[in-house]
Amino acid sequence: MKHLPFRIIVICILMPPVLYMATISELERYFTERYRKAVNNVYLSEMNSILNGTVRLSDAINESISGYIKDNRWISLGVKLEVTVATKKGTILYPPVFQENKDLDLQPDTLETARQNYRMLEDGLNIELESGIEPISPLSGGILLLYILLFGSALYAYYRIALYKTRREEMEKAEELQRLHELENEYARRVDQLDTERKSLREEYTQLEKSLREQKRDAERNEEDMFDEIEQLEEKLSENLSRQEKQKEEISRLKEEISELEKIRENLDRQREKEAERLGKRFKTLYKNVEMYDKALHGIAELPEDMALKAEEMICQLNLEPSKVPIKRKVFHKKGRNTVFEVAFSYNGRLYFSKTPANYILVLAVGTKNTQGRDLAYLDRLAK
Repeated sequence: MKHLPFRIIVICILMPPVLYMATISELERYFTERYRKAVNNVYLSEMNSILNGTVRLSDAINESISGYIKDNRWISLGVKLEVTVATKKGTILYPPVFQENKDLDLQPDTLETARQNYRMLEDGLNIELESGIEPISPLSGGILLLYILLFGSALYAYYRIALYKTRREEMEKAEELQRLHELENEYARRVDQLDTERKSLREEYTQLEKSLREQKRDAERNEEDMFDEIEQLEEKLSENLSRQEKQKEEISRLKEEISELEKIRENLDRQREKEAERLGKRFKTLYKNVEMYDKALHGIAELPEDMALKAEEMICQLNLEPSKVPIKRKVFHKKGRNTVFEVAFSYNGRLYFSKTPANYILVLAVGTKNTQGRDLAYLDRLAK
């Protein structure tokens, strides 16, 4: 596609499920560690009752862990928590399992219960915990929807930027074609002017030829005196013919120059486009706090090498310490427009930039004093 490369579409399609799986995996590890610490803190919260024998160890653990799970909001959103508490001898205390209670109707002996609780605590308890996220749950669905919306928005934004860039390039090409067309019209006017001069010379030649015939008739009376005049007229005729030939050659040469200029301009445009792409990749890698507009990249590509180095030095300073860059003037400061700053470099160079609210630098255009009019017109179009 012209405005939306296939690789961008593939990335925006594949990244949401990939990031979703990675996020789910990280969240499961996070919740496992978090709940392990929380369960270790709460499962023996009724230690006094356990040691007094007023409640069995398994009942106290069941009540503490069940209460924690019931009050945890993440579990209601789809987090799955599996906890197992057992003694060193393998007796499972949590989750509750069916145990035959022969003394169900008898009053529990608190001393015996305390003794059993103490014995199990002394032997030590093993806690096994595993946390996961249900595939079909509000939490997992929200994460997947978030990534889909994020990359969908990024895809749309990339499309809009690419479309805007293409339209701007077409506008610049149309302006350049208009300029070449005007140049062609100017050369055409010169050719018409030379053609008019050629016609004028031909008429002069005709008049001279007529005059020559008249003088030949008069030469019969004074032949010797007329020979000199004939020679002069012939010299003039030869000179006029020579001038006509030179004018024809000049017309041909001008046509060839027009053709060569068009070829040279096409080659220069391709070279500048490649240089601008190279500079864009280079600046994007080196200067993380600066965004270069295409107009600025093309402007640097058209500068001489020494001025291009000075311009890059100014961009480096904007990237590192923009507050120390000497501002020549503010170009736009009216209500509803972003403030654009003009910076001079290498005496004749001009750089125009603006700042985002987060102090991110946008280099809008780079040129010289000779291109200042076109650069300001471009900035005016950006500000509208």
